[in-house]
Amino acid sequence: MANEKEIEPIDAYMGTMEAYQKIYDFLLYIYPILAQFPKFEKFALQTQIKTAVFEMLKDVIRFKKTGTKSHIYAADVELQSIKTMIRLSYDLQYKAMSKHRYEVISRHTRAIGGTIGGIIEAIKAGTWKPDK
Repeated sequence: MANEKEIEPIDAYMGTMEAYQKIYDFLLYIYPILAQFPKFEKFALQTQIKTAVFEMLKDVIRFKKTGTKSHIYAADVELQSIKTMIRLSYDLQYKAMSKHRYEVISRHTRAIGGTIGGIIEAIKAGTWKPDK
């Protein structure tokens, strides 16, 4: 129909690069905060958060390189894990995780989730235009 809006395909390169950049910016913000976690968390929660963020970043890169949908879904799973661990550190009242920092981190994770979610929705809708 003439009145129907044509859905534009989401560009694979730009979508994954946007996700990559948001995750990298998140890393830059969170790394100094994680360094301030209690020493007893150095090999526990702190390491788990770092590992999850790097895994999420690698999953986005893998998706960009291969176009395999499971990688973008894995990135989304890692993001949910990160959100849970960040909330735990806030609820445990670690000094490094002030209310302000928790709010900023929440904004970062929402932005990352929005980008990854947009890619997933585009894949489901069939509007994802893979790299050539």
